[in-house]
Amino acid sequence: MTTEPLLSVRNLAKSFGGVQAVRDVSFDVAAGSITGLIGPNGAGKSSVLAIVSGFLAPTSGSVHFAGNDVSGHPAYRLARLGLVRTFQLSSEFERLSVIENLLVATPDQRGERLRDALAGRWRWRAEEDSAVTRARELLARFEIPAKEDDLAGDLSGGQKRLLELARALMAEPKLLLLDEPMAGVNPALIRRIEAHLLALRDEGLTMLMVEHELGVVERLCDTVVVMAQGQVLSSGTMAELRTNEEVLDAYLSG
Repeated sequence: MTTEPLLSVRNLAKSFGGVQAVRDVSFDVAAGSITGLIGPNGAGKSSVLAIVSGFLAPTSGSVHFAGNDVSGHPAYRLARLGLVRTFQLSSEFERLSVIENLLVATPDQRGERLRDALAGRWRWRAEEDSAVTRARELLARFEIPAKEDDLAGDLSGGQKRLLELARALMAEPKLLLLDEPMAGVNPALIRRIEAHLLALRDEGLTMLMVEHELGVVERLCDTVVVMAQGQVLSSGTMAELRTNEEVLDAYLSG
């Protein structure tokens, strides 16, 4: 019996004026796995991630998520379906507290609807309390509970990475897209983040990750997709890719 992939990208292409950044890209992401997307600078990785997450519309090709064609759907709609993205540069709300940064990511908050807000807090108090409890659980999980009331802009670079992961989880993702989650993180914290991501995978969360550090990719990723010049060169495990001459010439040997 064949299990359908959670994410299926087919013949994806994206042009910016006369420049074709993505050309005929196809790959799958299996449910409950971490898939790596690697390649040299300018390979088209970030463009693919932006298209899959709804921040860019494809010129052609398709994206299927959880069995549905979501090609060209905007990011907010995809997030509601459970496809959530983090960014290479931290994107916290600097003047909000750490816990407020998590609470804004809570999906479908009843208190944000005008009718419910006018009806009184009793309509949404239990929901709000549940969100606060969930946020505190995530802060404890990522080992930053003491930072709850600190301004997010005052966190260290590594703590901001942990905050971004926690905030993404508040949105209840089925597929988490990670854009260089280890960028700007010190080596000791990298291993902590790796442990968190492996634990999330073991709990059933699916991830697609762009990452330049090949050691991280090798330790975390079940399958790796290699891109160069806007196209997919090959896919497989890192061990398999290290024996692929085309991949070695394009990327790994450099």
